[in-house]
Amino acid sequence: MTRYQNGQAPLSDLVYLGPQFYLPHGTAARWRELQRLAWEKYGVWLVVTPGWNGYRPLDVQFEYRKDLGIMAAVPGTSSHGLTFRGRDMAAIDVNNWRALAASESLAWARFVALCKIVGFIVDFVTPRELWHIGDEAPFNVPAFAAVVINHATTAPAKRRKKTMNITAAYRAKNGTIAVQARLGGKLTELDDPRVWGAMAAATGAETFPLSDEEYQVLADRHGRLKYPAFDTTENKLPLIVYAENGDGTVYLYEGGIIRYLTNPKTLEVLFAQGAQSTTWPQGEIDSIRKQQSS
Repeated sequence: MTRYQNGQAPLSDLVYLGPQFYLPHGTAARWRELQRLAWEKYGVWLVVTPGWNGYRPLDVQFEYRKDLGIMAAVPGTSSHGLTFRGRDMAAIDVNNWRALAASESLAWARFVALCKIVGFIVDFVTPRELWHIGDEAPFNVPAFAAVVINHATTAPAKRRKKTMNITAAYRAKNGTIAVQARLGGKLTELDDPRVWGAMAAATGAETFPLSDEEYQVLADRHGRLKYPAFDTTENKLPLIVYAENGDGTVYLYEGGIIRYLTNPKTLEVLFAQGAQSTTWPQGEIDSIRKQQSS
């Protein structure tokens, strides 16, 4: 017997992890461990796709089905609703798993391995969604997160040795955080301070507030680029399309037109603004492109 009817769990019973992002306690613990492992091993902080892409209430399932068609499950059957095919299930849509490696095949292998370590299953829905992971024991907190410390009978814990050299720089005007990780030496901007808080908790990193001038020096050192602007209103962002069993080429599909995506910075911006991604057969992509040129 399942704990809840699909999409009808009170949000107060779940863990709040960000806007529109709620998970059962067991799944939340597995997700945080998955983020920690991906960060410490590959320097990638995994994030959920913006929107109700953890737990998804029933009324939102109806909205997504209307907007996305077959790319969203029939309302009342979604694995995002904490019930799937007659059993408990939680699901998360992971926005940036492809960042785990330069090639999609290696990134997928790493993603599958990390998910298996913490207890997530992958590649279990139709149509195929490589970003969609499931937890078959969402209400069972895993052993690695279930340790209880009795502070009345134990000495204070020693400070954990930092495993990453990370600097967070706060800009005074808008509160944006810039995170510089030793691994890869990349400069990444985060709009939500809670994301940085989770990273700091997982890695033991410290925060060093910087002035506007110091921030600019840090940013210039990494050659920040002018990002292209996109219309971020609902349903106006292009769809990011990957070719199934392809050579790693990425396409953008918008207004019935499909085109090559040539600038990786454009891909980063689109993901950051909530663009959706999907995988299509190469033959289908070629067919659309042929119709465009005819």
